[in-house]
Amino acid sequence: MNSPDPNVRSNATAALRALGTNGIPSLLETLERRDPILKRPFLSLTPKLPLWFRRAFIRAFKPFDATSDRLAAVNALTALGTNAPVPPLIKALRDPERQIAAQAATALGNAGEPAVPALIGALNDSDGYTRSMACYALGMMGPRASEAAPALIRRLADGDVNIPAQATRALARIGRLAVPALVEGLKSPHIRTRVLAAQVLGGMGAQARSAAPALIEAVEDEQVVVRENAVEALGNTWAFPPESVAAFTRALSDSDPKVRLKSLQALAKVAPVAASSIPTLIETLTDENEQVRGGAAKVLGNMGAAAKAAVPALRERLKDNDESVRATVKEALTKIEQSGAPPAGVK
Repeated sequence: MNSPDPNVRSNATAALRALGTNGIPSLLETLERRDPILKRPFLSLTPKLPLWFRRAFIRAFKPFDATSDRLAAVNALTALGTNAPVPPLIKALRDPERQIAAQAATALGNAGEPAVPALIGALNDSDGYTRSMACYALGMMGPRASEAAPALIRRLADGDVNIPAQATRALARIGRLAVPALVEGLKSPHIRTRVLAAQVLGGMGAQARSAAPALIEAVEDEQVVVRENAVEALGNTWAFPPESVAAFTRALSDSDPKVRLKSLQALAKVAPVAASSIPTLIETLTDENEQVRGGAAKVLGNMGAAAKAAVPALRERLKDNDESVRATVKEALTKIEQSGAPPAGVK
């Protein structure tokens, strides 16, 4: 199973699958092999020892290949897929050799739902690499690991630098079934958890539409970084009831320009149904930030004839001191003027 030759590995895998569970006891025995404690001092002294002594020592203690044997065993268990025994593989996640721990995680991912409860337990292990590998294995399962979503949410606040990212990927792969847990994550006392929960929801797109009410609440979060990600996520879900449009409109008055820009990007997607935001967009044309001013002009232009009331304010912005804003305003005016009469009810 450790051969560099892919044909050898393929034949070995086929043989193991044909053998089925009959070979598991010997594989588990191999998985427990450890090199003798004398290995390290022996290797350091080898150059100074007589050849006869070295040969006698190796005959007595066997070759120092326990690591390779364990790796071959875990590779073989991986080939068994859902027939692989879970407890020994969970133990192998803590193997001192990371290559073996990583392959055990792959085997657990292949094992599927039977491994989920044990992997949830491994998410709380004191060892960071073990927690990371548990996230990886759960991510391999995708929607089949939905039971682990609440535990993965807790790992978004993990102190290990790599684990929040691993948990984020696992939640994203679980997909729609992780939405309820992610909605709870938006209420977490941990800033990073709220931010990452919003990012995962935004990455899901329309699958996360049911999270729109929670994201609307998060648009009012006390932390700028949470508000910014919540606005972007809400826009990405393509859930645009009047409440979402109202949330984007309120966010145009946010103290942070990044939040205001994200709100404009969201409104640009729904310009035809965002007429209620026109008064605020007109005010935003005088924003202190040139990108925000230009963004407001672009949204108004996308609204076409519905934004006719914004024409005087847009013409005033033709005198803007920023060239890019003037260009965007000119384009917006052209769009509004070319779109003809506004729809019924719009003056």
